[in-house]
Amino acid sequence: MPIHRSLLAALATASCAALGACTAVPGNSSSSTMTHHSAATSTFCMGRFLIDVPVGSTLSGGNYKYDFIRIEPVKAMTNEEFEKEVGKRESDLRSAKNKKTQQSMLLQAVQHENGTRMLASWEVDASTAEIRIWGYRWINGHRFLLRDNVDDDKQELGVNRVQEALSRLRPRADTDTDTDIPVDPGFCFAGGFIANPRWRNEEASLDIDIAGHPDAFVSVWIYPLASHKHDKPLLDRMGGMAQFLGNLATSVRVLRKGDRQVGPYPGQEYLATAPGSNGMRSHAFVWETQGDGTLATPAIKIELTTGYHDGKGNQQKTSLTDQEAMKLWDDVLNSFRLRPVSQPVPPA
Repeated sequence: MPIHRSLLAALATASCAALGACTAVPGNSSSSTMTHHSAATSTFCMGRFLIDVPVGSTLSGGNYKYDFIRIEPVKAMTNEEFEKEVGKRESDLRSAKNKKTQQSMLLQAVQHENGTRMLASWEVDASTAEIRIWGYRWINGHRFLLRDNVDDDKQELGVNRVQEALSRLRPRADTDTDTDIPVDPGFCFAGGFIANPRWRNEEASLDIDIAGHPDAFVSVWIYPLASHKHDKPLLDRMGGMAQFLGNLATSVRVLRKGDRQVGPYPGQEYLATAPGSNGMRSHAFVWETQGDGTLATPAIKIELTTGYHDGKGNQQKTSLTDQEAMKLWDDVLNSFRLRPVSQPVPPA
């Protein structure tokens, strides 16, 4: 899952530790058109979308949901290891007792011909209000695991929903760098693809570490539900942040802000740089479209952050100037697009 801090957190942390005066750069509205990726970029597939980053960049984390089902990270393993893992899960659930029913936590275990294994159990051992569905499938040396939670009277619905997703699933080459971009309609996740021409409730978020710049990463969030939408547009919220920080916000230098359209998606961007506790400056760029709360027009947020902390908590010095960071930002943001498809998907 994404492990890096968001733009608002970065600005708040940097501003609260900052000293010195503000060097404000007047904000300008900007717009863009879609650009094609070149041989110097790598293309990443997430959900039904694509984004290009400098070649050699790697995926460092991601979260994916398809039809409300959580997709766990794909793991490489032999079929024997797969059977052992599923068997242990089933055995543990079967031997555990629900304190309310005094019966097994395991409610259902099904094995399908294509190697799919389905398990249904109570979510917790002291309640019968919620059921967890586990869906396993082994394909070509990789274990795929889908998880769903449903109300106690929706067990059959949950099992069927997970089973349908597993039946449409196929592996994709490489989980760190995407080299296998599907041409069929469907949902991409790290190491796999669910083929389906119909839109489902789909969410994706991922972090990509930028090649050649160990302090820099790009984050992307795609979430279609209206409940995820913010009460105010991005620039209004950033203005509120500045008022909240007061004089501490004077160390934040705004490089650019304004309305910006990316492909068919109208949105807003906010590009800023701020110092950390050791005086080194970092970049925090964000673009956001609130969407219409539908699957075809999801809410989307894209960020570029530089100077983030290493594994020991030390802030890294950014290797990008303001101009270089803005050039990288424009290239990445302009590349974001809906993945083109050429063939319909046959029924599952």
